[in-house]
Amino acid sequence: MESKQLSLTHLVQYPTSYNKESDSKYPTILALHGRGSNERDLIELASYLPNDLLWISPRGTFGLGPDSYEWFQITQIGKPDPIRLANALKTIDHFIDEIIESYPVDKNKLYLLGFSQGSIVSLSYALIKPERVTGVIAQSGYIPHESGLQIDEAGIKNKSFIMTHGIQDPLLPIGWARNGREILQKLETNLEYSLSRVLKLASSFSMPHINPRFGCSTDSAKAILILSLTCTPPRWCFIIMQMMSHGDYHL
Repeated sequence: MESKQLSLTHLVQYPTSYNKESDSKYPTILALHGRGSNERDLIELASYLPNDLLWISPRGTFGLGPDSYEWFQITQIGKPDPIRLANALKTIDHFIDEIIESYPVDKNKLYLLGFSQGSIVSLSYALIKPERVTGVIAQSGYIPHESGLQIDEAGIKNKSFIMTHGIQDPLLPIGWARNGREILQKLETNLEYSLSRVLKLASSFSMPHINPRFGCSTDSAKAILILSLTCTPPRWCFIIMQMMSHGDYHL
């Protein structure tokens, strides 16, 4: 996972077909971890996805402890401070400029994958700068509509979104996800929305944090994420995330 010196510490996983002598560009997943995690977390999901994707996984800006970071500092759960959120979005915007310049990113196939706080940042960024991303996979997050987002309503129309949320999430209530669904539906996005009894997205790194939070064993918490980004527009293939011992709800 060779990475370059950019504004954010990050990891990179190249497609198996990558050739540094080639000018080829690749569909890219920019993975934004949750609060308290780091750049090693979500990139582990790459093994479940097509191997022709470029993965870039940056580290959050603010340190919380050893190997623990966040994208913006919290003042109130459920209502990010507008200035701190705006600064996080500027950070991501600048980092996107950097990775397009530094890596073989197909800027017309750039997807944001976010978990928890990373999901909040991903959703917010896509709503204000929809021209910069092709789609968003938002796991266990919400749209902070009270934080002053200047939504590009024309640009967001028909943009692809996947939202998933755990019904038993004790920190980010399911009602917040449903509010996000309503916002995206009103904006006429291309939305897939799915709920599960337990957390949908997990990697081996995040398991120790997820298990006590949801009261489930490692085996029952594991999810397999299979996503194809090569479907015929305007609808790219939906996730298959089958929990090992729980069925999914589609509302």
